[in-house]
Amino acid sequence: MDRRGFVLAASALLAAGCARVPPPALPGRAGTAVPSAPAPLLIGTESAPTVALMAQLLVRSLAARGRSAGTDLFGDAWQAALGAGESGAQPAYAGTLWASLGDGGDAPAAADLAGVVADLLSPEVSVVSAAGVDGSLMWVVTEATAAAGITTLDQIAGWAKGKVAAVPELAVSRADGLPGLKSAYGASFTAAMTESPRERAAALTTGRAAIAAFRRSDYSGTGLHELADPNRIELADPAVILVSSRLVDAEPDMVLAMEAMAAKLTTAALLDFQAKVNGGASAEGVLDAWLTSEGLA
Repeated sequence: MDRRGFVLAASALLAAGCARVPPPALPGRAGTAVPSAPAPLLIGTESAPTVALMAQLLVRSLAARGRSAGTDLFGDAWQAALGAGESGAQPAYAGTLWASLGDGGDAPAAADLAGVVADLLSPEVSVVSAAGVDGSLMWVVTEATAAAGITTLDQIAGWAKGKVAAVPELAVSRADGLPGLKSAYGASFTAAMTESPRERAAALTTGRAAIAAFRRSDYSGTGLHELADPNRIELADPAVILVSSRLVDAEPDMVLAMEAMAAKLTTAALLDFQAKVNGGASAEGVLDAWLTSEGLA
């Protein structure tokens, strides 16, 4: 089966009433063991806060349907964990996956990325699109820096000398990261790496960094100015949910729940979640409220 179409296939199966309908119950017998509840489903996550929050959202989405789940870090073994069914699903970004798994060449269009990534993954891993979440990189400075005249990336070549860029790890090697600033704009920075968007924003506002990179789905607070990108180095990076094909076979209703959530998730909603959590709200409360408001709980 084409792994890009597995959700449609599962939907049709459920609509037809043929999706693993249990047989009639047999009369009970004394001493018959009560079936145990399934083990909690593990959702893979990363240290990047935005991915971690999307993983939590998957957990809350499943909990709303009575399925216990939790998160775990599988590190570089994420694809093997999905293939073996140790991990049920994991949120990710399609452009980032393409950059790490592909063999170079021109980046696919945003609408094609989920399908291209599906072809790069092992056959035991399927892809659900969450295209409403834009994880592409943007470069920002403080409003004060913008007011002083730095408003576009083609103004930073000389200005960059001796300055620090606060970046996530992915920006160190990607064509829309530090290498792109050097090749497309002639700007070189000293990298200060941190996965926390809050720490990158703080590095800017305290003067420890002159420029910073954020995913568009990262909450970076206020008082920052996005630099225009006239040479268009930005790469499309929509979100996806990677799903173990074993889960597709064993629990198609749970996969459909993930697909329903992914279809409604947007960049704006994800930024709102992060702003509320950074402000002290409970992540579970924020995510559960959104699921309820969207008819997903």
